[in-house]
Amino acid sequence: MMMRRLPDIAFRECVNELRAACRLPIDDRALDELLGPLRANFERILGGPEGPKRWADVGQRMRDNGRHIGALADFYGNPDGFVGPDALNKAFTAIKDACTVRVEAAPVAFHFCTPPPPAQDSTQDEKVLVRAHDREPELV
Repeated sequence: MMMRRLPDIAFRECVNELRAACRLPIDDRALDELLGPLRANFERILGGPEGPKRWADVGQRMRDNGRHIGALADFYGNPDGFVGPDALNKAFTAIKDACTVRVEAAPVAFHFCTPPPPAQDSTQDEKVLVRAHDREPELV
């Protein structure tokens, strides 16, 4: 029996919600290109010892975001009869800000839907992500 890792399970749950909400056929290559870079965020955020607690706190919201992306992609892809790269990008852009998840004690936010910056230490990653969106950090 193979043990599954939380980041992989969480990522798969979000993708499954996206697919379930979209009635039109989805271009798998376009979906992989859009979501592939986000796997590293799931790994970074959920791969540590605090991962299960974080997923318990934010998992439902992230699955909801997957459903929203799927529904919007279905809407944007409707004229073409399928969901291609343009429809996926429009849907993703529409909900991207909703993918920000606050951290408990630190005044920074984790972003599930922002491609990770080049390799740096994790505290630098968090600061770069906050600056990238020109938002004030949220205190919890």
